[in-house]
Amino acid sequence: MKNTQRLKMNRDFRRVYRSGNFVGGYTVVYARKNKYPFNRLGLTAGKTTGKAVVRNRLKRLMRESYRLMEDDIKKGYDIVIVARGRAVGKTLFQIKKDIDHAIGKLDLKQKCGETSNEENSDCND
Repeated sequence: MKNTQRLKMNRDFRRVYRSGNFVGGYTVVYARKNKYPFNRLGLTAGKTTGKAVVRNRLKRLMRESYRLMEDDIKKGYDIVIVARGRAVGKTLFQIKKDIDHAIGKLDLKQKCGETSNEENSDCND
């Protein structure tokens, strides 16, 4: 995750939770504008999703999903992704699709006309 840092402080998580969110099938995505020129990502999987091995796998899948679409997400946001119980046993593709849909609903996807450090390959006509 080249342009993203991690959310670590409890107060930062609480601040994002009070902001807008979108509930998907397998995840809940919270987002809030921050004052930095980069995104900060927080991942959570509660004890209701399973034991430690299951929770860690879900967090790895969510982190990889975010990494794959990181270039398409607007910069300057705190994003928290929470795994729901029904995410257990799902594939990377299913988790990525769910998070991608939520990011789109929260209007965090970069438009083709917006500037970015890298060339956006999806904007080719």
